[in-house]
Amino acid sequence: MDVKIENRIREFRKEKHLSQQKLAQAVGLKRRSIMAYENNTISPTLETAYKIAKVLEKEFTDVFIFK
Repeated sequence: MDVKIENRIREFRKEKHLSQQKLAQAVGLKRRSIMAYENNTISPTLETAYKIAKVLEKEFTDVFIFK
């Protein structure tokens, strides 16, 4: 079974007026990790994905879309 995961990190990050650097700091990552997630180059771990959703003040399933 092939599962594709898309995300709305960039959209919600911009709504909160957060830079990639600020989001990365809040989650405990480097800016390039956030950039890679936003570009769908890599996917975050489940733990990191939940942290990102929490910082963005969104439900996990609103940020990460499974197709």
